[in-house]
Amino acid sequence: MIKLENLNFTYDNFSTLPYPAVINNVSLNFKAGKFYSILGPNGCGKTTLLDLMIGHLKPISGKVIVKDSVSHERNILSMPKREVAKNIALVSQNYNINFPFTVKEVVMMGRHPYIGRFANPSKKDIEIVNKVMELTGTDKFAHRKITDLSGGERQRCVFARALSQDTPLLFLDEAFSNMDISHTIRLLNLVKKEVKKHNKTIISVFHDINLAAIWSDELIFMKNGEIAASGETDEVMTEEIIETVFHVKPKVEYNPYSRAKQAYFRT
Repeated sequence: MIKLENLNFTYDNFSTLPYPAVINNVSLNFKAGKFYSILGPNGCGKTTLLDLMIGHLKPISGKVIVKDSVSHERNILSMPKREVAKNIALVSQNYNINFPFTVKEVVMMGRHPYIGRFANPSKKDIEIVNKVMELTGTDKFAHRKITDLSGGERQRCVFARALSQDTPLLFLDEAFSNMDISHTIRLLNLVKKEVKKHNKTIISVFHDINLAAIWSDELIFMKNGEIAASGETDEVMTEEIIETVFHVKPKVEYNPYSRAKQAYFRT
């Protein structure tokens, strides 16, 4: 669905000083029907990599290629914005809405790529929004102003907006940072079902290694703008890789309750 070819990026493109690359020669291939998680310490380039993948940033060199269902390949930077919005949805940890839209109005914004200028939402648009709001539990405060919501409620609203776009690619950038564990698990289960049922691709940035290990098919560990390790979760969720990337000494073992490898730490 999306692949990265030798991506390089720095925020100081026009400086004469030798600033280090934020993203350094990254090549990855993300397939349909899989849940990926990107892990790494603060400042290693996780969010920058996502911004490059969705076309918000332009690499110094290299390409982000989006492949559709009939194997047409296009550089993300050459795609019209409406076309990008039909292929990619993003849930960011920092999404500020300062206007007093209702929750339902915000979720309906996810249907914008499919609604013509000055046109009203179609019956299909309304059905999709209603279904997504029910699945995410945002229907319970559909008519409240988003500016009146708590941080967690607002994050769920933004999550529902992204799901209503109904895209083959969904990016989650610390999307659960403001949510309690109950709603986090509910939404992780929801997107995991979307992956399997509709062959979608989820690419998520996590700080919580153990949550990522439970729900992800593959993990990508980053360090200093480079890929330190990537592969099937069971293969790369190791004590050696976690110690190399995070400079901590964990104990990693299979947990039968979570049905996944988990990392344990002590003082």
